Amino acid sequence: LLNLEGSNLLGTLNMVFGSPKSSPKLLSKAFRKRKKTTEDVPNRNGEREKLCLQDRHVTCRLHRDDLKTYVQLPKGVEENEWIATHTIKLYDNLQLITNCLTEYCTAENCPVMSGGQNLIFYWVSERNKKMRPTAPTYIEMVMSWTEKQIKDELVFPTKYGNQFPPTFKDTVRKMFRFFFHIIAHIYYSHFQDVINFELVPHLNTLFHHYVLFSQEFNLVEDKEMAPLETLINLLIGTN
Repeated sequence: LLNLEGSNLLGTLNMVFGSPKSSPKLLSKAFRKRKKTTEDVPNRNGEREKLCLQDRHVTCRLHRDDLKTYVQLPKGVEENEWIATHTIKLYDNLQLITNCLTEYCTAENCPVMSGGQNLIFYWVSERNKKMRPTAPTYIEMVMSWTEKQIKDELVFPTKYGNQFPPTFKDTVRKMFRFFFHIIAHIYYSHFQDVINFELVPHLNTLFHHYVLFSQEFNLVEDKEMAPLETLINLLIGTN
């Protein structure tokens, strides 16, 4: 995995989606923009669902390239290495956006992990106990669990000679399901905050990357992404 660090492959990903080193700058910019905002649009359910589907928002991207060329497996690169690299990149960028929203995604504002009207995501513990945490707690559990997997040498090997486990893709599929829950929550509950922070291009690019990559490697079933089906069709249609 780390053999790709500094290569043209990872350089291309950083050029399109940003480098983790840019996170402090983006956070600082986001909060400066938020402070200048003096009036928010009410977040009633109907408005929240329609706002992100407006053409002026759907067409906002960080780039105008065809992302399909960036998600396809390059010649000479092992598939699991490629999947691991993109998974870490998506995790980094998703964490950056959620960090910008911590002031507004609170237990008081988001008592459940909602991903749409009448749609709540539950957490199942290691003891198979179904839990209904607040949205910030759910997001923290997802990000902590994902970070633990990424840093586990037995799951995401980085040392020469170590191999990816047979369960690697199953682990990645679980990560991608969790990532979708967070993305759906942001679009449904915090899109006005994203607008205020001027992060719509970042969120759309992240989600576009997520959709194309998950489709390319069959990481998420279509039914899992059904809550954002209309938005997905619009994003892909305006590529």
